[in-house]
Amino acid sequence: MFWNKLIRNREFNLSNFRNTKKHNIFANWNPYKRGLTYHNYLIYNFINSFSKKKFLKFHKKLGNTNIGNPPGIIFDKRKITFDDCWSVEELFFLKDKIRKNFNILEIGPGYGRTAHAIINFFDIKSYFMIDLRLTLKLTKKYLKKVLSKKNFKKIKFICFEDFNFDQNKFNKTTSYILGKKNKLKKFDLILNIDSFGEMEPFLIKKYLNFFEDLTKSFYFKNTIAKYRPLDLVDHLNGKKNPPTYNLKLNLQKNVINVFDDDKIKKYSYKTVMMYNPNRKKFNFILKKSRLINYYCQFFYFLKKNYNPLSKR
Repeated sequence: MFWNKLIRNREFNLSNFRNTKKHNIFANWNPYKRGLTYHNYLIYNFINSFSKKKFLKFHKKLGNTNIGNPPGIIFDKRKITFDDCWSVEELFFLKDKIRKNFNILEIGPGYGRTAHAIINFFDIKSYFMIDLRLTLKLTKKYLKKVLSKKNFKKIKFICFEDFNFDQNKFNKTTSYILGKKNKLKKFDLILNIDSFGEMEPFLIKKYLNFFEDLTKSFYFKNTIAKYRPLDLVDHLNGKKNPPTYNLKLNLQKNVINVFDDDKIKKYSYKTVMMYNPNRKKFNFILKKSRLINYYCQFFYFLKKNYNPLSKR
């Protein structure tokens, strides 16, 4: 019999028979070997946190997101990937914050997922992006493939190596890209998704300081704390600290159980205050991610009574 073969020569102990690594025949699927199972359920459960009509309305606006052969599930005859879920969540949050003819700048766009979503969903004027030269090679290829010619022309690529936080140089670059008739004094929105979590604190602060007076609003979506490997990677090894390199990145340094709701609430607020470019100048809206709970969306906007001549 099948079960006779399955339990033969096994020794069971009440202290570990449900650890899922060796004795998962009585427990849930082994997460160490069945990562795709949980990955796909995460997508499925995220979709079902919306009404079907609402989710599909946003997803259909994304366009072709299957380039690169990503894993995903089929929902209403449409392939839905994890990245699609990220994009839908961001569009849902930004739907009443981005307006027609906005000029947007993204720090660290990666392959272009967010730009792809925003440009297809909103009727914006221009979309600048700053990243490493090598990364932008992929970004250009991807966005040229998935966007219409009209929408691709809205994108302005700036290599980080040429940017170098030089105010005069940056102003000349934007003027040159847009032309003399379209001098851009301020962006309507500057955004960063996930990549601040992969930067050293000094570099994040340089970005915040540099762009503080060059935008009307900021949108960030990043982690609010460091995870403990025993909570997120392997609950059997007991490791409480993430890799050393990880501790050197991002502004927040707290290591917590990212599946503790009280701690998520506490450190979400701490992080939104930490990332505020200027507390006297910007108010904020905070929204926890539905997809991964230790990510948070922060939207900073100018206070109505802010006086730029006041002391900081």
